[in-house]
Amino acid sequence: MKIIHYLFLGLLIGVFACNSSEKNSNQGETIQLDKIPIQENKLLIEKAILLGSDSLELLGSELRAVFSNHGFFVSNYNGPKAIHHFSLEGEHLGRIVEVGEAPGQVLRFEEFRVKGDTLILNTGKGDHTVLNFFSIPDHSLVKTLETEASAFSFYPNEDGSFWFYSGMNKAVGDYRLQKINAEGKVITKLLFNDFNESLLPLAAQSFFEGDDRLLLREPLFPEIYEVMADTLKQVKSFDFGSYSIPDETWEIEDPFELFEQLNKNGFADSYSIFENEDYFLGYVAFQKEKENRKELVVVNRKTGNSEKFQLNRNDFPEYYSPFALDGNHVLFIAYAPALIKRLDQLNVTEEVREQLKVLEEDSNPVILYGRLEE
Repeated sequence: MKIIHYLFLGLLIGVFACNSSEKNSNQGETIQLDKIPIQENKLLIEKAILLGSDSLELLGSELRAVFSNHGFFVSNYNGPKAIHHFSLEGEHLGRIVEVGEAPGQVLRFEEFRVKGDTLILNTGKGDHTVLNFFSIPDHSLVKTLETEASAFSFYPNEDGSFWFYSGMNKAVGDYRLQKINAEGKVITKLLFNDFNESLLPLAAQSFFEGDDRLLLREPLFPEIYEVMADTLKQVKSFDFGSYSIPDETWEIEDPFELFEQLNKNGFADSYSIFENEDYFLGYVAFQKEKENRKELVVVNRKTGNSEKFQLNRNDFPEYYSPFALDGNHVLFIAYAPALIKRLDQLNVTEEVREQLKVLEEDSNPVILYGRLEE
């Protein structure tokens, strides 16, 4: 099955946030993005971790990264050859996953997550998905699970079941959201798929861990849901303003005509969500023809204050790829050559600036910790 990724479409990372918002008892808060003040000063970077590696594979500027108490797991976004494991100090601990046809390898993967001492990734097999389980301590494949459903995004539950999100293409399944038990059988179906069959799938992460809750977003839609045991509860809705997609747009049957229309009229997307007990963050992308802009939105959940930062890859590459929220720090993975070019302009502590002076053009990526105001 042909899959359209956001990078192919020109969509760039986005998130959700709240500042000026209206509450609805059934739909949670409506987030009015245009009323959140823009901050000129960027987040202060007060910690940097230089990643070591045994290869030049991670020199691309488009990377996937996962953070856990086991360290950092990083791969290229397009055509990855492996998932690399780094300690919390940046030491390269080896390749936990390798792409290939040999025993213990995987042909490809779409998403990977850490659950306890296991790294789990999904591999599409046309009409169904296979989950692959790798031991983090041993860097070895321990088991695979054939499932009844297809999914581009997944989430492992505490009871051994999994949530699957498959997107809007009806050929993938009659329901966009399904729950799979530990044996791979479908046990719950939600979000009936009433989109036309010609709509190509949009592959992007849909599940995000919130503050003691699991959050779900659908590509290009404004609603954010809390995923319950066997149902959904809408907790947020974005007001994208003029970038909202009219309902009639989805009636266009030709997928390429659809995306041409989206690009002409403009659209917004909440691509990533970050939440803990103190903060609620999002990275929102707005696109219209040749215009691309990104906003990192930060909400202090205790004070209710909100702010946002306008970012782009050329002017602020150090903030281009947020991937985790750790306490009062946003974690970014940054391309070393871009940091070298902006070294004198970076909003960093002097200690971090000294660390970054050792970077070379072929250095591996750097993990940056941007401090949020309390």
